[in-house]
Amino acid sequence: MTTYDGQKFFKLYDRDSGAVFQDVVFNNCVFDNCVLSLTRSPELRSTVRNVQLTNCASVNCGIKCAIFEEVTVDGLKTNDLLILWAPLFKHVILKGKTGQIKINAVASSVNFSSEMQRPFDVARSRFYETVDWALDISEGQFTLLEMRGVPGRLVRRNPATQVLVTREKALLPGWRERLSPENTYWPMVIGSFLQDGEPDIVLVAPKSKRKGNYALYVEGLNELRRLGVAEPD
Repeated sequence: MTTYDGQKFFKLYDRDSGAVFQDVVFNNCVFDNCVLSLTRSPELRSTVRNVQLTNCASVNCGIKCAIFEEVTVDGLKTNDLLILWAPLFKHVILKGKTGQIKINAVASSVNFSSEMQRPFDVARSRFYETVDWALDISEGQFTLLEMRGVPGRLVRRNPATQVLVTREKALLPGWRERLSPENTYWPMVIGSFLQDGEPDIVLVAPKSKRKGNYALYVEGLNELRRLGVAEPD
């Protein structure tokens, strides 16, 4: 294993390389304006394997269509929303205090047609056919974590603050009218999920700096469970 302690990586740019980055440990490192696995072809995506990051930071970085296998991220600061575009996960652990992360099913938002997206969707489906679990977020404290394109059944989670909602349950009639007036955030998230066409979604209570907000998000998830929208666990 190669270990980096307290180093800063600036403007590292990985495009169409099909590279494998493996057997590396990063402790207290900063990634500044770096891009990983920028490609429009599933065959040219890069792979990150057997890598550990502890108390690292991401500044204005982009993570595109990478494959992550046997990766542990323990604490990650983000200066803004860190977006991952059509990534694939196998045995990836996200734990500790983590910033704002959004995982998208689509490979790009710029000049990317449905025809260009289709090979990524096919590759994703085939990849997860052989994966016993994809992500473990059960010990994570997230400022924000939104996930699309990762099968909910393959996500290990903390049922107290992270719930699974299937499309079938989200489409049930009448539950929105029965929500408490304070529960406005989760119906909005579920509405966005229903537009994406994914079969399920894991909802993660954001760890707001205001304790009252966090409690409100958690109670909102519990209410979804009581109404039969979220899985009972």
